[in-house]
Amino acid sequence: MKVNDSYKVIIEKDKSDPRWDYFISSLEHSSHYEQSTCWAKVKEHQGWKAIRIKVLKGSEWLAGAQMLYRQLPIGGSVGRISSGPFYKLPNDSSLDILLHSINEVAQELQIQYVAITPYFENAYLDELLENYGFHPTNEVLPPLATVRATLVLDLSKGENELLMDMNPETRRRIRIALKSGLSFREGDRADLDVLFKLMLMVAKKRNEKPVPASVEFFQSVWDHFYPKGYLKLFVVESQGEPVSMGLVFTFGNIVRFWKYGWSEKEGKKQPNRLLYWEMIKWAKNNGFRFLDVVQIDPHIANHFWLGLPVTKELQSRRLYGPTVFKMSFGGKILNFSGPWFRFQNPLIGNFYRFIAPALARMPFAKRSRSTIV
Repeated sequence: MKVNDSYKVIIEKDKSDPRWDYFISSLEHSSHYEQSTCWAKVKEHQGWKAIRIKVLKGSEWLAGAQMLYRQLPIGGSVGRISSGPFYKLPNDSSLDILLHSINEVAQELQIQYVAITPYFENAYLDELLENYGFHPTNEVLPPLATVRATLVLDLSKGENELLMDMNPETRRRIRIALKSGLSFREGDRADLDVLFKLMLMVAKKRNEKPVPASVEFFQSVWDHFYPKGYLKLFVVESQGEPVSMGLVFTFGNIVRFWKYGWSEKEGKKQPNRLLYWEMIKWAKNNGFRFLDVVQIDPHIANHFWLGLPVTKELQSRRLYGPTVFKMSFGGKILNFSGPWFRFQNPLIGNFYRFIAPALARMPFAKRSRSTIV
């Protein structure tokens, strides 16, 4: 435990911490499953350890971050703070103290490289990160090709209002889906094998590898999240055969659409739009405040926002189809900053910033970005 005037810093390594999960799941906008102890347990099977840093003022918990780290064969460890840090009060000293503590913890644990991927764009957080020696990775250093923007639906609206926020063609196709004879249900652990097979079909069509790369990872996620009510699997079927499936996190007041699979069957019956609409209704009826579709291309989203004409270059972008599809459901676009990085050795950091522009233009970097979902 460390004390800074009226602030207190607590550092913990316990594998289970229900208070941690309860606190971050109660945050209005910044609760995220990747900051949960459940996610730390999933990643433990890949060699990652977790350390959690809390900042309190008196008895009030104001800020925190869960950092996963693992040992390299040589040269110390690497660390990552995914979808964090989080804090309750803007422009409060707690975040300043938290970032200072993160750097101290990294030094104590000999973590030579720390990457931070905040959940959403925040000028105040970005400025503090720069003050504490963090810099944008330019998608050359890991993590590569992280989510740069997303679309969030406000579920406080009524169903009719949500429908009116959608593209007219999307509303028309939802009506077709509702009359098509397709059925919608919740899935269970046994359905994960089918989800993975449908994911493989989507990945093959995009000429990509599925992420995660095995059904065992999904089973681990299920075993750690589902018993606590933090995960749901939804299935659209045609005569008992799954044709479209979605795996969502239900952590906090936000439903996050994490993984999706489609058999490419029954396309005229609009199974994917039925999946989205039924998920939206389920989330709303179960008291969730937002639905996050998780990933869109910010370049494409901005292009449409400005009303610019569609070009061949735009259509050639990897996420063109998914972005257009997701935007047709309405919602608010959120951009993410980062990823941000910091080397413990400032000489290495300065050298990277000098050569980063050249590295970003090299073919291997572009290939890496194209294979990560």
